[in-house]
Amino acid sequence: MAPPHACGTGVGADEFVVMLRHLADAAVWASGGSSMRGARGCNTAPEGKDSNAVSTGFLSVLVARLEGAAKSTQDAMSSASTMLCLGALRFTLRLVAARHASPCMRCARTRGTVHVDRFTSLHWSLANMIVQLQGFRREKSSWRRTVREFLNRHKISASLSVRVRRHVDRSQPQKVRDTNAESLGRLSTEIMVDLLEEMRVPALSAHPFFVGLRSKHPHLVRELCHEALQPMLKSSDEIVFCAGEACSKMYVIISGHAQYNASMQARDGGPGASMSHIRRTLHSGQWLSEAALWTGWVHRGELRVVTDCMLVALDASGFARVISSHKSAHRDAAAYARKFVESLNRGLQTDLVEVGQLEQ
Repeated sequence: MAPPHACGTGVGADEFVVMLRHLADAAVWASGGSSMRGARGCNTAPEGKDSNAVSTGFLSVLVARLEGAAKSTQDAMSSASTMLCLGALRFTLRLVAARHASPCMRCARTRGTVHVDRFTSLHWSLANMIVQLQGFRREKSSWRRTVREFLNRHKISASLSVRVRRHVDRSQPQKVRDTNAESLGRLSTEIMVDLLEEMRVPALSAHPFFVGLRSKHPHLVRELCHEALQPMLKSSDEIVFCAGEACSKMYVIISGHAQYNASMQARDGGPGASMSHIRRTLHSGQWLSEAALWTGWVHRGELRVVTDCMLVALDASGFARVISSHKSAHRDAAAYARKFVESLNRGLQTDLVEVGQLEQ
């Protein structure tokens, strides 16, 4: 059986915490790849910034810190109540055990035949509740510790930190239902997008088309990420896609390693032409199946996970819907699409085709 996060999309707290670990790994990779990243990450206020904006920003930070303090207090109270419940259950279990072991002069003959099953059942029920509550407490403590370390290590802003902590609490397994799974998944994606942005981890930001789009329409890229981007968790040796499958998503690797394999004939080769074999190991910041955004596409090879991976998938229909709602962005996308398809038709068609490597 696959682990809980094998095909996860971050709905549950356990999957979300695993995604945070992947983000931490991706941040290390990204920081090693660009010496300018720290300079871009500095939020230096412009000299001409007016006092109203400064005071508004100060109030926002203050409110976020107060919310964080309130959340810490709530977590402490929750832990204390769990400890009280455990203590009460243990005390009750001892009383039941003592009562079971104590002699009864009136019913000594019948205790073994009538009451043993009742006491045993109650004893086992209480013991089972204690074990389950202890397991839940350990798991919850582990989640909170991991989240706290992640937020502190990467200096996540106070407002986003509160959102992360609240989401972990709301997405605990016993709180996830069919009625709220969709909204939790959407919220998880929005938080992940904001974390990627704040941590300067390359997702779409490494792609030349989206670099240009961000410079002209920064709010559009954010809308695109919220509407069409979906985080994915894949386990080692898991297959993401196979050759011949219809494709409607572009994939970007955030963390981990995956291997792409394809075998195909050259476009101008005859029936006896030799096969071209492609094998490439991909890592953080690299993408596949970009063609799905610009034309109808079928996977030409197989993508298999080498180490546990976090990817994001950009849905082609969601991408088209967002882009088409902005005229200038749609015009730029159409020009890029024409160039991409022309390049695609000239070369070897694989999921690794990147027209952004050419001169624009």
